[in-house]
Amino acid sequence: MNPPPAAESGCQMMKRVAKEQAKSIDKSEERAEEFRKRITELKAEANPDQAQISALEQALAQLEKKIEDDRVALSDLESVISENC
Repeated sequence: MNPPPAAESGCQMMKRVAKEQAKSIDKSEERAEEFRKRITELKAEANPDQAQISALEQALAQLEKKIEDDRVALSDLESVISENC
């Protein structure tokens, strides 16, 4: 997270945080897609490594939950911004 600029208003701060949150969600979505691709690749192998597949599926589930939570938080923040700024 970037430090706040000098004399940043509350609205400016919330907008900056919302942009940073959106970027973080995008990066998490990219990582989730990488997990999905790797899981698909592993399952396509002749003798798939079930332990590795299971670990990746668990990591993917946790990441998807984080993305969902982050989207809710961003939505709430955007609502506050639209109501107050």
